[in-house]
Amino acid sequence: MATLCVWSLLMPARSFAQAAPDAAVRARRGNEAAQRMTSLEQELARQRTELSEMRAELERMRTQAAEAQAAAAAQAEAKAAVPPAELAELISGAAEPTATPSVLPEPLLRLYGFADVGLQRMWADRGVAELVPGTNKTTFVLGNLNLYFDANPSKDFRFLAEIRFGTFPDGSTPQPKGWFGAGQPIDTSVSDPSAANSAFTGLKWAGVSPQRAHIDWTPSDLFNVRAGLFLTPYGIWNVDHGTPTRIMVSEPLFMSTQLIPMQLIGIEAFGTLHLLPWTIGYHLHVSNGRTIHQVDFSDNKAIGGRLYASTRFPFPFKVGISGYAGDSSDTTSSLGTLSTTFAYDEWALSGDVSIDLGALRIRSEVVSSWQYYKAGLRRTIAGVPMADAQRVGAYLVIAYQLPWLGIEPLILAEFLRVPVPRTLPVGEGMIMPAVGVNVYFTATTMLRTQFAMMHGYDLSANPVRSEGFLYQAAARLITAF
Repeated sequence: MATLCVWSLLMPARSFAQAAPDAAVRARRGNEAAQRMTSLEQELARQRTELSEMRAELERMRTQAAEAQAAAAAQAEAKAAVPPAELAELISGAAEPTATPSVLPEPLLRLYGFADVGLQRMWADRGVAELVPGTNKTTFVLGNLNLYFDANPSKDFRFLAEIRFGTFPDGSTPQPKGWFGAGQPIDTSVSDPSAANSAFTGLKWAGVSPQRAHIDWTPSDLFNVRAGLFLTPYGIWNVDHGTPTRIMVSEPLFMSTQLIPMQLIGIEAFGTLHLLPWTIGYHLHVSNGRTIHQVDFSDNKAIGGRLYASTRFPFPFKVGISGYAGDSSDTTSSLGTLSTTFAYDEWALSGDVSIDLGALRIRSEVVSSWQYYKAGLRRTIAGVPMADAQRVGAYLVIAYQLPWLGIEPLILAEFLRVPVPRTLPVGEGMIMPAVGVNVYFTATTMLRTQFAMMHGYDLSANPVRSEGFLYQAAARLITAF
């Protein structure tokens, strides 16, 4: 009984002793649960932040992908249309073929070109009015319609032909053997026998003038070979052949008088060497030279070449020097017998420089040629024998593109010394200052205008008195395609 009483007295104390540890455990576990909850909330917040960053990165990648796709589409469209810069290079002939393979296969044949139409007028003071060709009235003209046929039939081979179409020779004045125009204008009016009413239908047949047609072998940048009819590699103007790439409307006077032949038939080697930031280029050619007819009646082939250096740092700059040596003769063949009316040897040197300073463009060329007639074969014009002579031509053009509306004003000065018969009231040369304005509507469509005033001079011992001024106004709307 006593034991039972003692047991009953001890039970509450034992229960209390057990309850105390259970409360501590629960408290500890509650703290641990709270800490775990805090950690989970922090981890959840971190994951939410990472998810937000991942979503932002995904959106950025989507944007980049869309921009890349749009850029690729634009690039593909631009390639299909031929970019203006590339088009200008193709037209100018500056984009010489190289052996570097293209990422995308090129089409077998590419067709591109340029065209220009315009308005012009030439008039003169009474003393030199006889020098005005055709008309002294304002007239609309079809200037150039040039198509390029550019083919890559196989690796390292290229064919390029440039054909000019025009309304000439109707109304043209004959230029016998490359001299000044003389005689009655040509009339090309003919009937059309193939027309349904051929008895009444008439047309004027027009001209086709091959500017160049050559086959190129292009194994490397350093060495390439060209054979056929090619533009003589000299200076700026004759290389920048298309009107979209030129600054002035009218060609330089030394080109009109061809102090150096504009075209040659023969073989040409050319290439470039890159010595950053410079590019060194060369041309060497052997040809028939200046022939009056289609073939050469001399085994003394003409030779020539061009060496140039260009860079784009710190600004676009190019300088070049060219040379030419050959002979020419007026020779005909009849029943195996050759007859030569005149013959001469000629040498020529030219230098050129082009500078681009932002919107400012400067171009200048100078050409000097020497012509020596062979004994007993001196040319006569109107009964007057021509003398051996040095002929010189030069120009300087400065153009600045304004920051609005694509407007580019320019100033120009030309000089030419080509002794002519004393019967012409010009003297031994001409000086021509000019002004103009170009307007660039797009990269491939532009308007060029120019007003020039020419005056003769003569510094010889027995000078010819120049009688007056010759005026010229011209405008051309030009597009490349």
